[in-house]
Amino acid sequence: MPLSYTYSLKTAIQPLVKAVLPMLLLLLLLSSGVVLAQTIELKLGQTSYEIEIATTSAQRRRGLMHRQHLSPQQGMLLVYSQAGDHRIWMKNMLIPLRVYWIDENFTVVGMQRLQPCSGSPCPVYSVESDTRYVLELGDYEHPLAPGDTIEALSEYY
Repeated sequence: MPLSYTYSLKTAIQPLVKAVLPMLLLLLLLSSGVVLAQTIELKLGQTSYEIEIATTSAQRRRGLMHRQHLSPQQGMLLVYSQAGDHRIWMKNMLIPLRVYWIDENFTVVGMQRLQPCSGSPCPVYSVESDTRYVLELGDYEHPLAPGDTIEALSEYY
């Protein structure tokens, strides 16, 4: 009798596990910081960059936190619905960044080299002009400077 009870319980639970397990794995991935964000290929000068796109407030808030490495051709573009005073900080960052603030005409209006912050409170960074995009790249040399226009962004926004 116990053998058939065990078999019946296993038979009843198995479909439930098969239905719920994929959803639990997806939730685990999303909450763990694994990037499932959209990426674009963005050409800066003669170099192609793989850029993750952060359009939601949660994606922008997380940014590149906890990343241990960023290749010279990788980064993240923080996209805002309208131009404004968009600020960032380096809380929980493990790597230095070069951060470019870009206006709604795709012109770079400011750049700062920023170091990780492990203390509290962390400084907040911005530029004097209104911006609509913030491009975070690793602290390497890039073919980009204030005054440059990133025309390739117009293909996406």
